[in-house]
Formats: sequence, structure tokens, C-alpha cells
Amino acid sequence: MRPELVIGPRSRHYQALADYACAREGTHVFFFLKRRIVYGGQIIGSPTHGAFYLNGTDSPLGSKAQAPLVWDESHRQRYKSTDRPGIFTRPAINDTPVCQPYLIRFEDKLGLKGNSILSDDLYFELGDFPYPLPTNSIADMSFCTMTPAEVRIALRLLQEHPSRKFETSSVEPVELTKIPVAFHPEYGLSRLKEAENEAQLEFSLLANPRLLPAEIQPKDETLCRQVPMSAFKPSQMDRADVCYYSADEIRNGSIPNTLIELKTGRAGKREIEQVARYVRWLDKRIGTDSTRVRFVLFANSQNLRDWNMVQDYGKRIKPISFGVEQLSTIS
Repeated sequence: MRPELVIGPRSRHYQALADYACAREGTHVFFFLKRRIVYGGQIIGSPTHGAFYLNGTDSPLGSKAQAPLVWDESHRQRYKSTDRPGIFTRPAINDTPVCQPYLIRFEDKLGLKGNSILSDDLYFELGDFPYPLPTNSIADMSFCTMTPAEVRIALRLLQEHPSRKFETSSVEPVELTKIPVAFHPEYGLSRLKEAENEAQLEFSLLANPRLLPAEIQPKDETLCRQVPMSAFKPSQMDRADVCYYSADEIRNGSIPNTLIELKTGRAGKREIEQVARYVRWLDKRIGTDSTRVRFVLFANSQNLRDWNMVQDYGKRIKPISFGVEQLSTIS
């Protein structure tokens, strides 16, 4: 990421950070690399809020926490260091200064580290689903959260091909120089109304679900973001902002139990129709199973008169406004 303490309206900072925010202790980590999928391990960190770490003070969260620089990416052979610790350039791409302000830590307890499969092995199986899933619609994304169904299939394939090892050793140093500072909700927003844009709102509630009203807080559920909720399209595929997957799985964990669409402003007819498209799509693809999905439109405020204008699907969408939120109380 670019080193920045004030996040501008065009920055992709919070979009990337929202992916980190979905991680919880035990979350599986996969690498999509050179047309292969390689297993990394399981996340180390919090089971209740974003399980990632702050690396240095070149980000808003790192600056607030005065986090030490524990990993200097510029020491790697492929990058070029600068006169500022932790800031480097990528000669193969451009000379724009960048940094690595956030880290995830993981270790393998399953004995699968380095096991790999061809990415097509996964995609062939996902082709049996009559709707797109995050991993087969990952275009132009550096991170991708995976549904429980995708994780289960990927783990099975990796276990079935233990001989396809990917070399994970390196001559470069890989040790942290200090104890990293773990993300804590106190470093983020105290109220969702403070979010300046939808990306910051999405990150904030994923990293600290206690900011949400109790009725839509996740309860030991898998969190995903930007989940495709439409037919395959050449571009601008419709994606739901936040999805929860619970133990009471719908279609083997490929369909969310709760779908939340976020709006920082007032939700009216246009926003309601957007969620109605998700309802209509799932009705078409999974039939009566779609009645098990909870659809939520979570906005700063709602224009309730507009709900009567979406007669077919409006009654299946629950409107919730920021006005009922609570202060974060997590310790």
C-alpha cells in the first residue's frame, strides 16, 4: 500500500484492509500463484475481531497505535529500499513508494503447508454450482475471501494430491524483529456514523462487529465480503458487501445465511432495488432455499415510503439504520 495517514476518497486502502478484517483465528490461508493454489496455514489471532497486525506507523491505524516496524519488506531481493525504514519501491512495476502496513500471521497445524493444486482443479468443481463464487470471479482483486464450500473443496483437493508440493523455503530472512501489535477495536472507529465512505464502513464493522446492532452481529459465523450475487457478466458483477455463513449451511455453505448491503447515506428506492435484485437472483438459482437467507439493508437512514414501491421483494428485506447502533464495548 501507499504510505498514507489521511485516506483520500480515491484510495483503495480500506477495501484491502476489509479483507484483512474478515480473518479470525483458525481461518485458512491459500495463495493463488502461477495458476496454482498453494496452502499456507491457519490464522493466528483473535477469534472475535479482525485477526491482523499493525506494522509501523505509515497507516492511520499504525499511527494511532504507534506500532513498531516489525517486518521491513524492502529487505527482500525483489524490492528497492529507500531512506525511510519500511518504505520501498518495486522496480518491476514503478517507482511509487509503498509499504507493508498490515500483516497476517499463520501456521500450519494440518500438515498441508506447501501442498498445491492446479487452480483449474478447483474451478472445475466450482463449475457444478449454478452461480459464481468468490474464487472463480476474483478478477482484478489481490485478496479474496472464500465461502465455506470453496474452502472445503480446496482442502479436500489438497489432501488428495499430497505429492504436489510447492517449494516454500527461502534464503531471505523471514523473522519478525519485534513483537507485532495486534489490531484492537480501540484503534478503529467507535461509531459507524464516523465512517467517511462505504469502504471504511465495511472495514470497520468486519473488524469490530460489536459496532453493529445486536440483531445483526455475527455469532461464530464465517465472514466474507464482496460476494458475487448475480450471473457471470463481462464486468461490473453485482456483489453483496458483507455475508455471514453459519453452521446451518445453505447449499453446503456456498450461499450466505445473512446478506448485508451497506450505505453510508440514506437508503431509498434505488438502494432497495439493488438488494431486491439479490433476492430475485437467489430465487431463480436456488428456489425455496432463498427464503432461508436474511437480507439486510444497513444504511445511515431509510426512506420508508420507498419500500412500498418494491412490492415483490421489499417485504423480504430488513431495513436497519445506524441510529440504533451502540458504542463498541469489546475489551
